[in-house]
Amino acid sequence: MRQADEWPGVAWQVGAVMAKVRQAAKVGVASAQLFRTPTIAGLAAFLSSAAPASSAAAAIPSASFSAAQREAGVPCSANQAQMVALYHMDPYSSAYNMPEALRLHGPLDVAALQDALRALAARHEILRTQLLDRDGHVLQSVLRVDHPRALPTLLRHSVRGQGGERAARILIAQEANRPFQLMGEVPLRLVLVELAVDDHVLLTVMHHIMRCGAAHHHHDPSSTLPSLSQHTACC
Repeated sequence: MRQADEWPGVAWQVGAVMAKVRQAAKVGVASAQLFRTPTIAGLAAFLSSAAPASSAAAAIPSASFSAAQREAGVPCSANQAQMVALYHMDPYSSAYNMPEALRLHGPLDVAALQDALRALAARHEILRTQLLDRDGHVLQSVLRVDHPRALPTLLRHSVRGQGGERAARILIAQEANRPFQLMGEVPLRLVLVELAVDDHVLLTVMHHIMRCGAAHHHHDPSSTLPSLSQHTACC
């Protein structure tokens, strides 16, 4: 197994190889297929039965499709396909987790916080986008705003009287490094840790693949976000 700092280079190599395969064979095939059929004979057999490539569909931004098409599944970006290839190399890795923790001081209205998070997800499609694997093709599916899995459940933990700061840091580190199940769920984790009635830490963790696809997604600039009264600062 390669070291984590070697994976980005491997992803680009895999992407370059599969781009040439797609161009030469004129079929639609995800980069991850190279890991499913890692021999020339196996890949050739797959290509012989693969569907012809559509007209550069993978280059079309998600926002160019209707809402129903985006929910059913549309092609992912090239960068996302490379990240999926990396995921299949080591699905238990947290190397591409992107955590950010905010310290929230003062009384916290958890309901208002959840409303704000839901509004963010409604505004930005990438925050409710999951990846699907269909016959070797990686698709992205944008869940409806009212879908029960459109926003991950806010995981709440209390460390009041359990060591305070140290317990919170251990818990945050565990959640920040917990691997994602990249296929079939939104790769976003929301965690709220209570240290005291007026002291919380909000942890958000997303997989890097969400950043890879963000430029291709629609957002609603007309939506309004509910404000939170408490002061926020980096933890």
